[in-house]
Amino acid sequence: MTLRFRFSSSDMITTAGVAMRPLEIDDKGGTFERVGQPGITEAFCHQELAEMMRRPDTTYFAGYFDRATQEARRDKPVQVISELSEKTARLVIWRKAVCDAFLALEAAGLVKRTQRAYEQAKAQLASVTARLVGEGAAAFAKIRPGKEIKTRKLPGSRTVLQWVRSYQAAGYSALSLIPATHLSGNRTRRWCPKAEALMNQVIEIYADTQQPTKVQSIQETRALFSEENARRASAGATPLTIPSASSVKRRLGSADPFYVCAKRHGASAAARKFAMSSNGPDVVRPMERVEMDENKLDVISLLTLTGIWEHLPPDRQRKFETGRRWMYLAIDCATKCVVSMRLADNPNSDDAIRALRQIFEDKTPLAQAAECESTWHHHGGIGPLVTDMGPAFVSDAFQATVASLGVTSHLPPAGIPWMRGHIESFFRTLGHQLMPLLAGRTFFDTVDRGDYPSEMLACLCDDDLIKVLLTYIVDIYHNQPHGSLKGETPNAAWKRLVAEHGTPPVPDGLTLRKAFGRPMPRKLNDEGVLFSGLSYSCEALREAYLHSPIREVEIRVDLQDIGWIAVKVGATWYPALANQPGFEGVSFDELREGIRAVRHAHARAAKLDAPKVQRAIARISDANRRAFALRALTPFHVTDVDVARADAALHYPLRSDEQRLGYMPPSNDLLNDAISITPPTDTSRKPDSDDDGPISERRTRSKNRRRWGFNDGK
Repeated sequence: MTLRFRFSSSDMITTAGVAMRPLEIDDKGGTFERVGQPGITEAFCHQELAEMMRRPDTTYFAGYFDRATQEARRDKPVQVISELSEKTARLVIWRKAVCDAFLALEAAGLVKRTQRAYEQAKAQLASVTARLVGEGAAAFAKIRPGKEIKTRKLPGSRTVLQWVRSYQAAGYSALSLIPATHLSGNRTRRWCPKAEALMNQVIEIYADTQQPTKVQSIQETRALFSEENARRASAGATPLTIPSASSVKRRLGSADPFYVCAKRHGASAAARKFAMSSNGPDVVRPMERVEMDENKLDVISLLTLTGIWEHLPPDRQRKFETGRRWMYLAIDCATKCVVSMRLADNPNSDDAIRALRQIFEDKTPLAQAAECESTWHHHGGIGPLVTDMGPAFVSDAFQATVASLGVTSHLPPAGIPWMRGHIESFFRTLGHQLMPLLAGRTFFDTVDRGDYPSEMLACLCDDDLIKVLLTYIVDIYHNQPHGSLKGETPNAAWKRLVAEHGTPPVPDGLTLRKAFGRPMPRKLNDEGVLFSGLSYSCEALREAYLHSPIREVEIRVDLQDIGWIAVKVGATWYPALANQPGFEGVSFDELREGIRAVRHAHARAAKLDAPKVQRAIARISDANRRAFALRALTPFHVTDVDVARADAALHYPLRSDEQRLGYMPPSNDLLNDAISITPPTDTSRKPDSDDDGPISERRTRSKNRRRWGFNDGK
C-alpha cells in the first residue's frame, strides 16, 4: 500500500539538483512548483513521491520557507543537530531541556521572566531539566553507591531568558541554541598584501620538481622577507615583519595537496595517489561496454612461425631472433568474456584495427584451429569502446574506423588505468596464472626476475604462443569462476545475459567492408572490376561503364570473404558480386594457396581457370586451413603489400568457357578441364607455321632463329 504524504506549502523538496515547493496535494498525488521559476510545475503521484524520497539525490526540508525556520538556520554551522560533535550536541540538547523546563514551569505559574522569580525557582528548574535530559540522579541507568555524578550548573537568569526567547523565535528549534563559537576569533588580516604574497611563495618553492624539503622551503621563504626588507631599507620604506618558521609552516600546510603532489611528482602520479576507489560503470547487458588495450607479454618467444624448433641443431637455434610480442585484447565488461585477441610486433594502428574487426565475428574456427575444447562464440555489436591514449588508439586510422562503425569511442586520460579496470585486471590475471607456466617468462620486474635466464629458455614460436593464449582464454579463463561475477564463469554469464538482454546487432557486411577494407583503386572494364583474378560487377558498375566518363573506382575487400566486395560509384557504396560462382566464403589466403597449388603442379605458365582453382581450394587440408586461421592472429598475417603483390600477378580474370556458355562435367585431369580465358592475341600478326610442330622442335627452332643485334644496322 502506497502511503499518502502530507506536505505544507512552506516545505521544500530537492531532487536531482532541482528545488520544488508543494502547491496542491490530493488523493492522487501532488503538484510542485520549481523554486525560482514561477509557473513551472510538475505533478507526481504518491507512488512516485515515495520512490523519490528513497533516492539518494532527494532532500526534504520541512518548513523550509517558514520565518521561524529561516531564523533558526541563520548563521548556524549545520542544518541538523547530528552533524555536530558529540560534546557540542550534548550541550545543545541540555540547553533545549532548560528551555523546555522553563516554559513548562512558566505555563504552570511556578516561574516568571524576572531575575527574582528565576532565582526562587532555580532548584526546581534544575530538577526538571535533569529529568528531561536523563542526567545526574534522574539518569536512566542505575547508579551504584559512591559513584561520582556529574551535573551541569544552570546559568544566570539573563542567559536562560535569552535562550528561551531565541528558542521561541525559531519555532522551538534546537538549532537556535547552538553556541556561536564558530564565529569567534580574530578574522582581520594579520599581514599586509606584500607579506601575504611572500608567504604564499613557500607553496611554489616546495611544489617543485627538485622536491626540496619543508625545512628548506621555509628557510628560503624567510630569506625572501630579508631580501625585501633590504630593498625597503635602501628605499627608506617601512620593513616587513618577518613571520616565524611555524607561521610559514602553517601556510604550507594549507596548500592544496593535489596541486603540490602534481607539481612535485607529476600529474599522473598525483592522479594515482588521490584517486578514490569506485565500483566502475554500471554495466548489466552484454557488449554494453567493451574495453580494449595493448600489453607487452611477460614472456620472451621466438619471432618466427616455425614449428620445428626441437629438430634444429643448437647452432641453428641460436640464430633465431627472440623478443617479446605485444598483444591487443578486448573484453566485454558485463560478462568478462574476451571478445578479441591478436599478437603484434609493436603497437600500431593496423593491428589495433584488425583486433577491433574480430569483435564482430564468431571466433570458434580460431578456437578449433588451436584445438580448444570450448567454443569462442562471443561477439556482437558494441556500445562505447574504451581505450587508453596509446598512439595506436588515438591514430586517425583507428578513430576513423571506429567512427565509420557508428561506435562511441571513450579515451580516458592517460595515467589513470583504473578507468579501464576490467581489462587491466585481466592482464594482471594473465600474468599470475599463465605466464608462470611458460618458459622464458620475464616476470613483472627485474627484482622478481633475479638471475632467471629468460633469453636462453625462449622456445615458443608464434604459432605455439598463439595456441597457448587461445587455450588459456577459451578453455580456462572463460570456464573458471570469476570474482567480480560472484563466482559465475564468464561463459555462464554470457549465456545468461544474452538470453535475458541479447546483444546489439553486428554491423552489416557493407559497413564492415567500408570500415575495415583497405581502399584500392580499380579500372572499370566490360567485366566490372578485377581483384586477384576475380571480376566483380553490379548494376551501378554497369551504369557507370555505359554513361560515366570516369573509368576508375574505389573498392574495399574483406580478405575473409572474397565472394563480394564493396565498390564506390560516385559518392555511394554498392555491393558487387563475383562473376565467377563458387567463391562465397573463400578467404584470400585460400585463393592464393589454390592458385599456387595449380601453378606448382602445372608450371607457372599454366593457364588458370576458375574450376581448377576451386578444386585446388577444396583440396586444401584442414591443417592448412587451421594454419591460415592462426596466422591471421600473428604478426605474419596478410599485409597490404602481400595483397598488392598477389593481385599484380593475376592480370586476367579467372574464368572458363563452361561458366560462360553452360555447365560441363569436370574432368579428373586438371589439364583437360575447360578452356581458360587467355590474353587477347594480336590478329594483325600472321601465325607462325612452325607453331604446328612438337614442343621440342619449336624450342630448337626458336634457339637457332637469328635474332637482331647491334651490328645489324651496318
